[in-house]
Amino acid sequence: MSTVISVLLGVLIVFPFLLTFLILVFFRRRGRAPVTVIGLAADLTTPFLFLAVYIISRAILGTGIGVYIAVIAIVITIAYAFVERFKVKEFQIVRLLRKSWRLLFLILAAVYFVLLIIGIVLKIMDSLS
Repeated sequence: MSTVISVLLGVLIVFPFLLTFLILVFFRRRGRAPVTVIGLAADLTTPFLFLAVYIISRAILGTGIGVYIAVIAIVITIAYAFVERFKVKEFQIVRLLRKSWRLLFLILAAVYFVLLIIGIVLKIMDSLS
């Protein structure tokens, strides 16, 4: 049983958008509004994207850059907090965290795809030489 759970978690970490797709399909069949479903899917996929970006970058670069990923995420959240503080009258921490979490989802998704493309290109170049 633990092997099945390990394999499932491994697949979700390497392919985090599989989780996004499953969440979208599940909640759409239950009749939830598309906007809330997309937000929920992004919220639940973001931790897996953090892990996937870390694992893929470690495989490509050979060194762990987990500290850099965490520091960049914190800096983005702090910068977004400053922007939100001056933009809205009523500053709400929960709303800020939700927005920054979804912004991190978009950034990590872009980084994930860029790293995949770089990894594929490097693998092709390595096999040709």
